[in-house]
Amino acid sequence: MEPLDRFIARRRKWSWAAARQAIHQRRVQVDGLRTNRYHHPYTPDLVVTVDGEILADGPDDAVVLCHKPPGVACSHLRSHEPLLYDLVPPALAHPDLQSAGRLDRDTTGLLVLTIEGTLIQRLTSPRRRCAKRYRIAYAGVLAADASAQVARGLVLPDEAQPCLPAALTLGVANAQGGSATLTLCEGRTHQVKRMIRALGGDVVRLHRDRIGALELPADLALGAFRPASAAELTLLMGSSPDLAGSAPPPGAPGGRTPDAQR
Repeated sequence: MEPLDRFIARRRKWSWAAARQAIHQRRVQVDGLRTNRYHHPYTPDLVVTVDGEILADGPDDAVVLCHKPPGVACSHLRSHEPLLYDLVPPALAHPDLQSAGRLDRDTTGLLVLTIEGTLIQRLTSPRRRCAKRYRIAYAGVLAADASAQVARGLVLPDEAQPCLPAALTLGVANAQGGSATLTLCEGRTHQVKRMIRALGGDVVRLHRDRIGALELPADLALGAFRPASAAELTLLMGSSPDLAGSAPPPGAPGGRTPDAQR
């Protein structure tokens, strides 16, 4: 079941405020009876009308998956154009659509866009410890004990509080650079790039391929958007609060800031 205001917001592509105003103004009927209850439980067997028009049910497109391309900003500010939100297909556009955490303009990978603040909190709050996995190409030579530093909680320049313990797995490397996989549960501003810089390298390519228990779907092409399936929603809502899928998993408690740009 979902609350009535959410059902109206997603089916009419209205903002939460507009959906609730319609309910408050008693313009909404459920099975022929007017209601002013925002959280009246909606189920598909109910007949909902708004201003006398039946509001048909349909696929849940209030949670959208995106394979972010490079060159666009996760911002609504026109001064930051080109914007990710301008790429959202009209059928999925919504006035309250927000990304659950942001990726830098030059970073690619999995993003979750939704109208639901509760899901954004679940995926970004450090208290929920929802792990994100990044594939990194870097220039330079990382410290010999880079993985151990990250597992202990790396201290970034100009920050007194160490990063939460994370998992850094190093790939092939030479004197010019290498590859690595980093899984972490917080989102300080440009954190991945700053961590690699603190370890002696510079990120040249950055790609996020996992959020919680959900991996970037193989059918989601670069630049594509589509609604999350029921199975994908289950993975997002039940994402393990640890560094699942990484090695080694330090799993230490703590928290700091919500997910920010990488």
